[in-house]
Amino acid sequence: MASNIKLNLSDQSCNASSVIHYMPCKINHDGAANITGFFSPYVENKDTDIINKADSGIWYSCCASLVMLPLFLVLEASFRGYPLQGKKIKIPNDFKGIVVNETKKPLTYMEPRNLDLKKNFCEITYWNWDCFPNKNDLIHQSVDWLILSKMIHETD
Repeated sequence: MASNIKLNLSDQSCNASSVIHYMPCKINHDGAANITGFFSPYVENKDTDIINKADSGIWYSCCASLVMLPLFLVLEASFRGYPLQGKKIKIPNDFKGIVVNETKKPLTYMEPRNLDLKKNFCEITYWNWDCFPNKNDLIHQSVDWLILSKMIHETD
């Protein structure tokens, strides 16, 4: 099945003002939400309740492993009473994150899908509810794979 994405020439530059949050839950809503009014004001850097301070970071026991995180890179928030720990990730320079919307669903799976570009972004904030952000998270591995695949397929 093919997918067609409609792009405008004005959409080519990375929009630094786009705020993207990747949440560890399913929300039955496809559309805009008032994130700024209800979620962002309560986001704060993790600088309290430090377990063990080290010169280069903080050690956390996370997901059955010991993880070292640099100071002040972990964000804290809550969503519907659940505590969240998050981290901002920059998209590599040669890549751009996009948000698309399907305009009309195809009748069969063989028909091409038509997607409209809604936003593009250079940075994403992802959240975990059961452990602190670390390099073993899928989103970190995906960004690492972008960099690695570019290096593998680059020709001199």
